[in-house]
Amino acid sequence: MQNLTAAVTVAAEEARVVNELIAPDWVFGVGSFVLLLLMLAATMSLGSVSKRLPVPAAEVDVHGAAGRGGRRSGH
Repeated sequence: MQNLTAAVTVAAEEARVVNELIAPDWVFGVGSFVLLLLMLAATMSLGSVSKRLPVPAAEVDVHGAAGRGGRRSGH
């Protein structure tokens, strides 16, 4: 039983691999938080787009001046 325990202990110590990160660990937390805040701001800024009234395709001339250079008829 002691041989098995010793073998497991040795295997666990040999399997430890340390991979260095490119930045300190707190940078990943702060970066993720800032990224999520930017995505929240983008989402909130586009919230009212669906509530806007549709833009008319062309101006409607209710007085019939279209096609005459914008001049009114002489009535």
